[in-house]
Amino acid sequence: MPADETGRGASALAQLRAATSGICDVIPLTADDDFHVSTATMALGNALLVESFATALKYDRTPAHVARGGLDHYQVILCLQGEMQFASGRREVTLRPGDICLIDMAQPNRTVLTGADDARAHHMALILPRPLLAPRLAHPDSATASSLPAGHLHARLLASQFAALWRPTEPGTGDPNATIEATIEAMTDIIAGAAGSAADVDGAVERAERHLYLAMIKRHIAANLDIEALTAQELCRRFQISRASLYRLFEDDGVSHATCRSKGSIAP
Repeated sequence: MPADETGRGASALAQLRAATSGICDVIPLTADDDFHVSTATMALGNALLVESFATALKYDRTPAHVARGGLDHYQVILCLQGEMQFASGRREVTLRPGDICLIDMAQPNRTVLTGADDARAHHMALILPRPLLAPRLAHPDSATASSLPAGHLHARLLASQFAALWRPTEPGTGDPNATIEATIEAMTDIIAGAAGSAADVDGAVERAERHLYLAMIKRHIAANLDIEALTAQELCRRFQISRASLYRLFEDDGVSHATCRSKGSIAP
């Protein structure tokens, strides 16, 4: 985690403005002395994961910022607390907790963050290089503001992966870099599906969905091995899938029904 910054008041606002002057204008929606921001950044191969808490503020990325800067990335935003209003051209979207949105930083945009009940807004952003996501999109220059509501299966899968990427990889789970790379690739395919996949990546969303679903269930199993109620019925209820679908997930992973039952991970 190479960066971890927090600050309060007018001095913190001045520091944030200086750090982001080439990216956007920062406009607080509170008195300068009430301004409060904290961020933490984690490098994930060629992607970045950023977690931020902030009092109400507005980010304005103007055509001038786009023209003079070299920022040509996509951001995948997960709203965790408060509300986020995003606009780019004629496209507008409002995010609430659990909602996910794709932002193209190669285009001018405006973002307004507000908290709930005087709390700071809280969100996470997965920053992807354009060469990773653009080839997967049918229309890479018009995908900005594509969104997934909190109740959508793919939004839940992505939110689970945001949380998992933020935690250190457990010892004995294989090559952590390979695991992270596979997770980022799968998340990118899901995001492309929401924004409109290119024709030559048909089937990628289904494969990514299976990868992320299986990873999410395995994490739950590993964290709850000492719970007697960890049965197939409980897993099906928790993850809203059928028993046949649950077994099929693990069969495709090279694990038979009998093996699952003998290890206690899935019981009939």
